[in-house]
Amino acid sequence: MSEQTAAPGRPGAVRMIFEYEGDTIRLVSTQRVDVAVTGFDLPAETATPPGHYVQLRSADGVSLAQVAVRNGPTASAEVFPETAGEPIVRTDLERPRGAFTVVVPAAAGARQIAVVEVAHLPSTEGLAPQAGVATTSTDLATFDLDATEDGAS
Repeated sequence: MSEQTAAPGRPGAVRMIFEYEGDTIRLVSTQRVDVAVTGFDLPAETATPPGHYVQLRSADGVSLAQVAVRNGPTASAEVFPETAGEPIVRTDLERPRGAFTVVVPAAAGARQIAVVEVAHLPSTEGLAPQAGVATTSTDLATFDLDATEDGAS
């Protein structure tokens, strides 16, 4: 990632394209882009809402930056009705697959990329999770940046 660190005074970022099929996530492309990335440097005391994230980590696994994945891995799909006026419904997919793109800041010292899922811990009282409820974080895939510096393809 050292080649992808922003020059002084220039915003720097890396566009990453991921593909997923079932439980497997692959990093298929990295590309240096000259854009500003906002919303990644949230205060540490702020709880991370449930969802998917891409983290840049140091060699020892410390998170340097985290960006939310929009339109990331999903296990369901919209099914449109054959008859007009009937509702659109969602159905679970047996083997979900697709792709998503994330733009992350070019962080000096980053050596790993992780795709992470943050979820609410199950409620012990059988109630729906509420804001402020504890979450759990699970690494779905981790990639070594030294192996992807030239850009995966």
